[in-house]
Amino acid sequence: MIALLLIAQALPPVQAVQPPPGSSIRAPLPDLTPEAPPEGPVLTLPAALEAAREQSPDLAVAIERVRLAENNVQRAWATLKPTLTATGTLTYNNEPSAIFTFPAGATQPTFLPGSHWTRAGSLQLAWNLLNLRAFPALATARQQVHVSRFTETQQRQELLLSVAAIYYSGLTLRELAQVAVAQARATRAHALEAQARYEAGLIHLSSALRARIDYLRADQETRRAQFAYGAAKSQLAALLDRRDAAFELADPPQPSSEIRGAFKELVERALRERPEIAAARANEEIAARLKTDAWAQFAPSLAVTGAGRYNDPPISSSGDNRTWAVAVSLTLPLYDGGFRYVALKDADSQMRQARAQTRSEGARIEDELRRAMLDLESARALREETDQALIVSRENERLIRAQFAAGTSSQVEVSDAEAALFQSESSALQQRLAVQLASLRLAKAVGAFDPGGEAK
Repeated sequence: MIALLLIAQALPPVQAVQPPPGSSIRAPLPDLTPEAPPEGPVLTLPAALEAAREQSPDLAVAIERVRLAENNVQRAWATLKPTLTATGTLTYNNEPSAIFTFPAGATQPTFLPGSHWTRAGSLQLAWNLLNLRAFPALATARQQVHVSRFTETQQRQELLLSVAAIYYSGLTLRELAQVAVAQARATRAHALEAQARYEAGLIHLSSALRARIDYLRADQETRRAQFAYGAAKSQLAALLDRRDAAFELADPPQPSSEIRGAFKELVERALRERPEIAAARANEEIAARLKTDAWAQFAPSLAVTGAGRYNDPPISSSGDNRTWAVAVSLTLPLYDGGFRYVALKDADSQMRQARAQTRSEGARIEDELRRAMLDLESARALREETDQALIVSRENERLIRAQFAAGTSSQVEVSDAEAALFQSESSALQQRLAVQLASLRLAKAVGAFDPGGEAK
């Protein structure tokens, strides 16, 4: 005990250290960037998906294309129905019309001047009773409605997938901003502690400056994450056709269920449920029907026409103002310069092209499904590793801080530990997001992505 007292008396007293003139350590430490306040009510993921279905301009365009295809069905039916046309004319002539009459007992006609006005009216009926090309055209128009609906379904799924992906990305950025705020708060407290230790002469000025640099960088990460979260909300608002981003995101009550199964089973399911492959098969049937239309050009056509006319003054020799006529016409195309044979060749070419597109679509879907499964498997494995790395980084950061407080570690080691901890937390959030996005893409690749945001 006496030896310890002698050693304590021999040590020089601790004296306050004054920073050099002009040193940045003299400036007050900037305040911590606070957490961003809520900008509006919470927009849940189901509400965002429903708003996208109802308000998206791109989806509205796809729906209108379905209606246009339905109108084409009515247009195809019109070729099989009769047409009725009424025409009326009123003409003024510079010379009056001449009226010839035969008075009783007269042997010569008498000329009487008529009116300058001439009135005429006609009613025409036309009906193609036999037109073989109209039937494949009607069937094609009906099938094009199905193609447009498949396309609308595909666009709706892609839109809802984008909404869900941006929503989950926004949640990750919000959590990253919270992590950055906590990191900045801890580094600020450490920077104040390091400055106090420097002023007490316990550490060098470089260590205090390094601690301050760490805090400023952490605060920059806070601002960067907050701005990125706002940008994600703006991107989501654009998909929802909103003119403001005054809303907040919230964690879904239940995460989306993941698609599981063997690759072969999932491929069969995708080829059975994906709207793209259904549209490709429908286009293949439409192309096959072009051959029927080409052969129909060789067939005769039968039409019935009827016309009724009214003229004042009358133009017939009998003096009757009304005339009518009915005609039946049979048309047989004999030679058209070879256009029908070219149509047959075009139909064969369109058929081969449609079949090739169907095979290409199937290969693309299979590749998309395979890559989605690999991405999900990789994301799950990396998520486990990042979670383990986060546990180690937290323990390492606590130990280094305790050692620094005891004077057995340097500020460089503290900075490295803080940087490693923030990187581990950021990586853990990113891998959690990667698993969510990979699960959504797998559901979409299988064709099981539900408009409600869940996998079937």
